[in-house]
Amino acid sequence: MSDGTLPTFILVGAMKCGTTSLHRYLGAHPQVCVSDPKEPDFFLRRNQKGLAWYKQCFRESAQAFGEASTNYTKYPAFRGVPERMHRLLPDVKLLYLVRDPIERAVSHYAHNRVAGRESQSVDEAFRPVDGSHYLQTSRYHFQLSQYLEHYPGERVLVIESERLRADRKSVLREVFSFLGVDPAVEASAFEEEYHTTSGKLKPGVSTFLQETQFGQFLTSVGKALLPQALRERGLSVFRSDVKRPTLSESTRARVRAHLQNDVDQLRALTGKEFSGWSL
Repeated sequence: MSDGTLPTFILVGAMKCGTTSLHRYLGAHPQVCVSDPKEPDFFLRRNQKGLAWYKQCFRESAQAFGEASTNYTKYPAFRGVPERMHRLLPDVKLLYLVRDPIERAVSHYAHNRVAGRESQSVDEAFRPVDGSHYLQTSRYHFQLSQYLEHYPGERVLVIESERLRADRKSVLREVFSFLGVDPAVEASAFEEEYHTTSGKLKPGVSTFLQETQFGQFLTSVGKALLPQALRERGLSVFRSDVKRPTLSESTRARVRAHLQNDVDQLRALTGKEFSGWSL
């Protein structure tokens, strides 16, 4: 153990694209230390915890250190993140996990609905396409361009979520090589798939665990004393079944038209086809 350090890489998003799984796969590599908590949100303006606290998130001995705050790619809801990041970490490497942008936006909406943070129907929430937070977060090229004003393209790796699920070992080798750690490492954790449960935490439970002092205490004690499988079994009592929202055909058409140009720009930037996407 040490007094902590600063990250050498950051998984900046996107939310609902598998960042929890990738964070755990990275943490299973013996040369990688991932943050605890997963999402420190250090570079958000609202964060007041200080540099010493941030360094304490990375206390294990390793060659590469990283965190995975998905709020880092929610511009303009959270502004100034790349600027603050670059001032402190000019050489950090960035990972950006993306999936079909319409599917991601619907999952984001469902997440907020179950958490009690969304009262509108999915069609209502997506109606102002220019102002929808869900759709802004799904504009991957738009989000990435905020970082490319400060970091060169060779320091950014865009990862297709669908490939991570279908060809996990190959994708992880690519990620490990990018981070400068042994790409040939094998771990049983790489066989696991996370966040595949059919239920989400009931409204209020997630907020209690994440945003109250006692809830955070219970979470930290649980992490320290209980294995992941047992923690998940305990939380299953507080999960509710989630029916995936369905967009009307007219809303889906408007959303597709709104996002198409951004997807085209992302393809041109990365050279990736994203052939499994719906647009």
